[in-house]
Amino acid sequence: MNKILILFVLITGFLSAQHQVGSTTLDEREVVDGLDVPWEIKWGPDSGDGENFLWVTERNGIVSRVNVDTGEKYIILDIQDVIYDSNEAGLLGMEIHPDFNNGSPYVFLAYTYVSQGAREKIVCYEYDANLDQLINEIVLVDGIDGNSTHVGCRMLAMDDLTMLITTGDAQEWMLSENVNELTGKTLRISIDVAGGTLGDVPLDNPIPGSLVWSWGHRNAQGLTMGPNGIIYSSEHGPSNDDELNILVAGAHYGWPNVRGYCDNQWVDYYYADNLNSNYSETDYCEENNIT
Repeated sequence: MNKILILFVLITGFLSAQHQVGSTTLDEREVVDGLDVPWEIKWGPDSGDGENFLWVTERNGIVSRVNVDTGEKYIILDIQDVIYDSNEAGLLGMEIHPDFNNGSPYVFLAYTYVSQGAREKIVCYEYDANLDQLINEIVLVDGIDGNSTHVGCRMLAMDDLTMLITTGDAQEWMLSENVNELTGKTLRISIDVAGGTLGDVPLDNPIPGSLVWSWGHRNAQGLTMGPNGIIYSSEHGPSNDDELNILVAGAHYGWPNVRGYCDNQWVDYYYADNLNSNYSETDYCEENNIT
């Protein structure tokens, strides 16, 4: 409850307040202000022994440690001169290596940049506790098509030392169902530093030699594993039909020809032959094994 409460406190904008939820009283206070679109908020691996830190990415290119007791903000990475910060793009997701405190003090970041247009990359940094800085960037995945919108990008480290990464369709709808492209996908990558396979394609990925783990996504930005081991993803729809999906390896989730449920609605999208035609979502789901 303490961790839930503090996160609730950070996100809300009041100086102090108190709320009653059933028999539970929640105290609310402002922890830190002046953040530029805090995109990822995680409990830091340095929390404990009476101290609580949040690790936060700001979309303008800042990664910070925030002391939730004092509100002090410690900038541990500044890449404002590197990122492409426009609309929804910029410094996005962050994940902390599950063995951070056991010899692998690594932090993973996703950000957009410009190289013959907007691109997106997934990188790894080492945390130097003496310097209180993230150092030595290692590029894991590069050249993902980007845009100022629809760029994902949430990450989830797994117990098997692999990591899932959501990418948006970068406004190129048809790339989502093309398994040879990295946009509109869930990617899976190895983060086994000790095993020497950091950044490699896991051998048990559904498509041999490919990072692609699932496809047919529009812009998934929520990713978590439940206590039952099921992986859940939330995905933005086009002004409607937002989705909450159970992610399964090798599955097609329908975009751009299906939005929301596989129901009897007719949608008007560009199909793979690039001809503008009406398609039944139900028929398309049956043909492509989409549930």
